[in-house]
Amino acid sequence: MTFLQPLLLAGLPLIGLPILIHLINRQRHRTIPWAAMMFLLDAKRMTKGMARIRFWLIMTMRMLAIAALLLGVARPLASGWVGLTMGGQAETTLILLDRSASMEQQELQSGLSKRATAVSKIAELIKTLGEDTRIVLIENTTVQPILLESSATLSKLAETGPTDTSADIPAMFQAALDYVADNQVGRTDVWVCSDLRASDWKPDDGRWSAIRAGFEKAEGLRFNLLCYPELPQDNVSVWVDEVHRIVSGSSAELQLDITLERSGTAATPLRVPLEIFVNGTRSVVNVEMTDSQFALQGHTIPLDSLNAEGSGHVEVPTDSGAADNSFFFAFAIPPDQHTIIVSDESRVVEPVRIAVTSGSDPSLSYTAEVVAPSALQTVDWSQACLLVWQAPLPSGAAAESLQRYATSGRPVIFFPPAQPNDQTLYGIHWGTWQELGTTPTGVSNWRDDSDLLADSRSGTKLPLGKLRVQRYCTLEGDGIQLARLDDGRPLLLRSAANAENVYFCATLPGEEYSTLAQDGVTFYVMLQRAIAEGAAVLGSAKQAEAGAVAAAEVVDWTPSTDAPQDVLSIQRPYRAGAYEKDARRIAINRPHSEDATTTLDDTALQQIFQGLTYLRVDDRVGDTSSLANEIWRAFLVTMAVALLAEAWLCVGWK
Repeated sequence: MTFLQPLLLAGLPLIGLPILIHLINRQRHRTIPWAAMMFLLDAKRMTKGMARIRFWLIMTMRMLAIAALLLGVARPLASGWVGLTMGGQAETTLILLDRSASMEQQELQSGLSKRATAVSKIAELIKTLGEDTRIVLIENTTVQPILLESSATLSKLAETGPTDTSADIPAMFQAALDYVADNQVGRTDVWVCSDLRASDWKPDDGRWSAIRAGFEKAEGLRFNLLCYPELPQDNVSVWVDEVHRIVSGSSAELQLDITLERSGTAATPLRVPLEIFVNGTRSVVNVEMTDSQFALQGHTIPLDSLNAEGSGHVEVPTDSGAADNSFFFAFAIPPDQHTIIVSDESRVVEPVRIAVTSGSDPSLSYTAEVVAPSALQTVDWSQACLLVWQAPLPSGAAAESLQRYATSGRPVIFFPPAQPNDQTLYGIHWGTWQELGTTPTGVSNWRDDSDLLADSRSGTKLPLGKLRVQRYCTLEGDGIQLARLDDGRPLLLRSAANAENVYFCATLPGEEYSTLAQDGVTFYVMLQRAIAEGAAVLGSAKQAEAGAVAAAEVVDWTPSTDAPQDVLSIQRPYRAGAYEKDARRIAINRPHSEDATTTLDDTALQQIFQGLTYLRVDDRVGDTSSLANEIWRAFLVTMAVALLAEAWLCVGWK
């Protein structure tokens, strides 16, 4: 139990006042033996047991009345775990608010989301405890401390509203740790409001150990987790994988690959009216789901052949998962899927050229241009979706041209040259060639959750386990390993030097190097994904994840006709919608990781907070009960009952 006026509890020793008065009262009279009274005393001893019980009951009621009065005027708070564990108002209150898309799960009757419920309860708690605390908000879009004037502003801020982003919870904790270290925060309550999605908390992230060590050094911190782990039931989410505008003669059509996923029990068939909006025109496709997933591949919508570009969205009926009920898309005439190959070794050029020009989409044009390292001045970099570089790392003007290309967001894949030099680029340089002879090595593990080697949407893994490498060139420097050989050396490395689109592959597709070209699937998929990534940058119609760098530019863009119109301009990069400016269009959607329903279990949470003290409460979306309530009235009622009982014992006891 906690008290808003804890100083008044210093009067609790007054509970002993009735006993003190009784003892003083006994000393006021001298005892004189008297025969008549001695007779009466002997008679009274017959009822001494009942009298003693009555005496102690009277004394107890008087002490209880005083205790109830003191506790009542100290303004006690209680509401389950909060009332039993909190220790009064903190000097600083840090609020770590998860605004990710999954926090928009709603309670349909009240319309309240997990996020709105948490914000309301934290604001009410601070108001109840008193505004004499420094309130600091850290939310997942900017991950920057925001100093609030009062709890009343908490629910009015744009920074506490809904988003369609994902959350980086370790980054939020790091921001809180930095704030505590840089400011005189005093006794601090850290409130974490989240639905505990594993994709946001990243329990295996290496940052957690450093964060724990930092918080262990801080004094006066209390961690409180306001959790909403409840998963939506019978929720249907929609996702669009591919959007293509296909022209055939004088007619055109839009082709969509749409996926529906159903959570909860899928034992009974579910009829879903799927609404598709294209440039404001609505069509409906009735889908019957008999399983947890339904794929509508290659669904076509007729277009006016003159309508070369536009936007739209796909929508399912409203359910508890509000953020995954729609998916926005934009379309335009796609750019040529053009690749520049810098190399003078024909053995390497030919497998790469075949892979990049053999696209799976017949509506697109796949081309390749082979350039010798000495002829870079003739290259038109502006039209390339992908740059494949198999030559010594460049320096001077060539390196500057290459870096300008990579800065545009289009991918670069480096393959090892026959004779590596000492040049370093993006913090990485080639080492020496390793000859394995008749004992080739395989791939021990690879990153299959994202990037070039990720699993397919259906969950099918790339066959990297079948790959065999006879020769490879070592890679030196800092980078993110996307695939690792059996001996621990990197096979595919992504630069960590502010260039997430720059890759280094340690072997070549020739027979004497590896089975990359013979097996083909991994090599082909890796290059085609890189081309698609570059084409998305060049095209006038783009897809972007909410909160990503690519979405930041829509602040001054115009929402399309079927996009939300009431979103503040500064919040557009964080909200799903389609936007346009001049001849450019962009569709922003939630990250696909927000559709995952895996939450942290107790073991994972204890591991994250290992060495730290934390308190957890599992709340429910739409629950309007308070985290803490004043219960002084109960103590005053207790005092009144105690006084009435004392009066009856004094007068009415027979």
